Amino acid sequence: MLEPSEAPFRLRRAEAVLRRRTARLVLVLERPWNDENVQAVLRTAESFGVQHIWTVRPLETRWKNSRSLTKGSHLWLTERHFEDTAACVAALREARLPIWATDLGPEADEVETPADLGPLPPRLALAVGREVDGVSAELLAAADRRVYLSMRGFTESFNLSVATALMLQRCFDAEPSLVGAMDEVERADLRRAWFRQLAGDDEARCAEYAAWAESPPEPAADARPSLASRAPRVPRKIRHKVWPNETRDGSR
Repeated sequence: MLEPSEAPFRLRRAEAVLRRRTARLVLVLERPWNDENVQAVLRTAESFGVQHIWTVRPLETRWKNSRSLTKGSHLWLTERHFEDTAACVAALREARLPIWATDLGPEADEVETPADLGPLPPRLALAVGREVDGVSAELLAAADRRVYLSMRGFTESFNLSVATALMLQRCFDAEPSLVGAMDEVERADLRRAWFRQLAGDDEARCAEYAAWAESPPEPAADARPSLASRAPRVPRKIRHKVWPNETRDGSR
């Protein structure tokens, strides 16, 4: 008989994260071309607890998720890729997801505070466009609503990852019930996948973690990593510049 309190901390932490995941808001990235921006957006979305990321691939380039940029956040996301905007819009319609697109045009609603968003629909697709020209005319035509972030400077727009973070924050502030909005079937499937990933290649651990996946542990009270695991990861060749008094064994 598994005792929930005896589960490894990494599983209890994963359970805490899982219970705050949302499937209610889907983030759509349309044709982003800058690899570093894409990775930053994935990291931001995962940090907010957004599980589903749909991406319309740019024609000009192909990028791969980089652990150094995403800090591994992409490993915990459910990603779906489309070769063109039409296919993505068709899938959104099939899933009955209202589309809110970011846009700087005159038809867009200004979002300065969470209240400006008003009540969010039961499920929602938030679409952000590429760095150069934003959301395409095709996706804007399909959008149920257009929104833009208030700006007070001369700059025309925020960086893609910054704009995404600000808009997601507005959404979660406007609708706190987004946190944890996921049905139990999907949550159970994710738990199995996450625990299997956390087990690595150790067969005994795989069996142990699989058992925990079927008998979920109590979530950790604090989902943040331990202080030890948050130690800065600095390349050895520059460590001496950051910590000149560090000894060869890593102590300071």
